[in-house]
Amino acid sequence: QTFHIHQGKCVLTVQLCDEGEQGEVQFFLLFTGSAQRHLTSTLKVNHATLQAVCPAHNCCESVLVTLCSAGPDGNIHTLATEHLHFVQDLAFDMAQFLVSAVGQTNLLEEALLLDEHQIPLQECEKLDQSLSLALKHIMLPPGWSLLGNSTRLEPQETLLHFAARRGLLKVARFLLKQPGAQEALSLCNKQGSTPVVIAQSRGHTALLELFSR
Repeated sequence: QTFHIHQGKCVLTVQLCDEGEQGEVQFFLLFTGSAQRHLTSTLKVNHATLQAVCPAHNCCESVLVTLCSAGPDGNIHTLATEHLHFVQDLAFDMAQFLVSAVGQTNLLEEALLLDEHQIPLQECEKLDQSLSLALKHIMLPPGWSLLGNSTRLEPQETLLHFAARRGLLKVARFLLKQPGAQEALSLCNKQGSTPVVIAQSRGHTALLELFSR
């Protein structure tokens, strides 16, 4: 069997070229990169078409995609291979910038320029989804913390303040699991506001509930 991959927004469609008897065969896609591997199951749309959710990847590179099958006997067979190229997007660029800006007040204040623009709610939701996904799949520097290298809790802007302004709930969930999160949550910026105060003033109820847990 051979196959062709057509990449959609989040779904890969696999077209089987040979339509032989398949029985109870299950198909899987194995994505092999330089440092990460992902194994995903497929949905059989019809006798010759499979679909699978494309996994997120930790860097921009060409990965080897292998179509595998597993029969009732438990044996795994390699059917075909193809290459898929992961490219860098705006959310990935933004995630890298925000991670590198931690502890550098001037850079984080530049990030707040985003707050000067009236971004529609729907666009904020898209940003929350894409940015949180990008943050989960980039490699954080060793010893990285929401407070940077600072050991003194002086008034400063943090990524939790950034998330609070835009109501980025999924981003905030990720940040709260990182080192320095509890300190950052109670830290005032230069305007005297904590992330909780900002979320409350902007009417981000779900985010306020998350911060209050």
